[in-house]
Formats: sequence, structure tokens, C-alpha cells
Amino acid sequence: MKNYEKKAFLQIFFGYFVSITIFILLLGMLYFNQQKTYVMQKMAMNMHQYLLKLKQSNFQYTKDGYSYKLVQKVEVKKQLPHKTGDYYSKAFSSEIIILLKSKIVDDELQEIRNFTIMLQVLIIVVFAFISYILSKQSLRPMIDTISHLDRFVSDLIHDLNTPITSILLNTKMLKKDTLDKNIPKINRIENSAKNISLLYANLEILLNETQLKKEQLNLSQIIKEIIETHKTLYPNIKFNFENDDIIINSNEIAIKRILENIMSNACKYSIQQNPTINIFYSQNILTIQDNGKGIKYPQRIFERNYKENTNGHGIGMHIVHRLCSELSIKIDIKSKNGTIVKLEIA
Repeated sequence: MKNYEKKAFLQIFFGYFVSITIFILLLGMLYFNQQKTYVMQKMAMNMHQYLLKLKQSNFQYTKDGYSYKLVQKVEVKKQLPHKTGDYYSKAFSSEIIILLKSKIVDDELQEIRNFTIMLQVLIIVVFAFISYILSKQSLRPMIDTISHLDRFVSDLIHDLNTPITSILLNTKMLKKDTLDKNIPKINRIENSAKNISLLYANLEILLNETQLKKEQLNLSQIIKEIIETHKTLYPNIKFNFENDDIIINSNEIAIKRILENIMSNACKYSIQQNPTINIFYSQNILTIQDNGKGIKYPQRIFERNYKENTNGHGIGMHIVHRLCSELSIKIDIKSKNGTIVKLEIA
């Protein structure tokens, strides 16, 4: 199950489950209170019967758990017995209070409470299963539709890969055989093809949301490879990176995609004069800093389709955020006199 499917499933499941659970708990409380009232009414009747037999026997009658207390004067109220210490008591006349040991009542109430809890748990388990089935059924039409679209887009982007590769190979060959005046035109074609290639790579990530397996990687080597690629695209930008042998435990494809997208943004928005990108690693934090024009709304940078100008496709940083979340990498972006991106790699 893909991440968006899991998220939708959990939302629907907990929507069903939580609402039903609250309803069951409320019904359980009402049932217990009703049964408690019934028990107290029954005990009041037993206490009254004890009082009648007590009077008939001239106060010689005894019954386990029951006793009485003579008082000068007490107010008689039409209410259920109330607990005081170890006894439940109720006044049936202005001079006699009947006492009943609280253990007798409390034991019966505890049995009802235990029965109510067991019944609630059983019903909740049953409805959890029903919620699971309903959630799966509710998701089925959406999953079928998305799967159909995924297959279509997957076939489309794989068909795009061949002409993109062909364009890039042929532009390299043209550079060797063409006149110097045509080199800028070929470079523009090559850069456009590489932008399409980057979009292709991002679309592949969007279509594959399976669990990312981690392995030991040399982060320094990956960063150097990405720098070399961007040097050919942006020869006027100075890249500073001096860390060697940074070993991390992560997914190579995802890490490359994260760094490619961040570096691509840093290069696109670098200033025209003396553009510089500094990359350094310290205490599990990788920092990528440029001296470009910055981001106007950095808090929105991870939104899908958000872009501050016509460059780009608006999905690169959204993919970065999603992959960082998948790999438990904390990402922080600050933008003032340039942009600073920090990746805390666990």
C-alpha cells in the first residue's frame, strides 16, 4: 500500500472507529448508570422489608449486613440510600435509620461495571473489524482510479526517457563537430533536455512511494558527483565543498533526488555576479548555502505546485520534503540575503 493510500485508509478508518467508540462508551455509561439506579432501588426495597420485619419482631430480627440506628429526629427524604463510610444508609422514619454494609452493594455494582466494560471492549473490537472492512471498501474506487492513472503516467514517462537520452547524447556529439558560434544554442538545447530529465526523475519518485530501504552511503561522493554535473550546467557558479568520507545510513536514490532538487534551486536563483554555493557538513547536519536572491515565502516552498516565478515545475521541493519525511531527515530553510537549507540526517 502506497503512502497516500495508507494516509487515506487511516483517516477513513479512524473516522469510523473513533465515532463508533465514543458512541459505545456513552451507551456503556448510560447502561451502567441505569443499572446502578436499579440496584439502589432494589437495596432500598430490601432495607424497607428489613425495617418491617424489625418492627414486627419488636426489634429482635437480624439479617446479615443489615442494622439500624435510633436517632432523636431525622429528616425523611424520598431518595435512594447514600454511602457514608462502610455503610449505605436511608431514613424511613424520623427516628430510625437503616444501615446496609457497603460491600454488599459495591460488589454487585462492580460486577455490573466489569460486565459493562467487557461488553464495550467486545463491541469495539467487532466495530474495529467492521471499520476496517468499510475503510477498504471506501478506498477501492479511488485506488482503482489512481492505479489506472499511475500506469498511464508510468508508461508515458518511461517512453519519454528514450528521446531525452537521445537528445543529450546527440548534443554532446554536436558540440564536438559544430562551429563555436552555435555552441550557446546547443547548450540551451542541452539544458532544456536536462530540465526535462529532472522532471522525469521527479515524476518517477512521485509514482514510487514504496518503503525506502537504507544502506551505508558515502555522502561526500554523492555531493561531489552532483556538483560536477551542475558545474557543466552553471560554469559561472563557484562551488565550495571540502568534507571527505561522510558516511551515512540512508537510501541512495532518495538522497540523490533530495540533493539534486536543492542544488538545482540554489543554482537557478543564484545572483549574476560572483554566484557562490557553500556546502558543509557538521554534527549530522548538511548545510547548503547560496548567495542568491532568496525565497519570498519560504514557509510555502514545500507546497506542491508552488513556485515564485515561471522557472521550474513546482514539485521539486515538495518531493524533497516528502522524501525527507520518509527518511526521518529534518529539513529547515531560511532565506535572507540568500538561502540556507539545513538537513539533519539521523
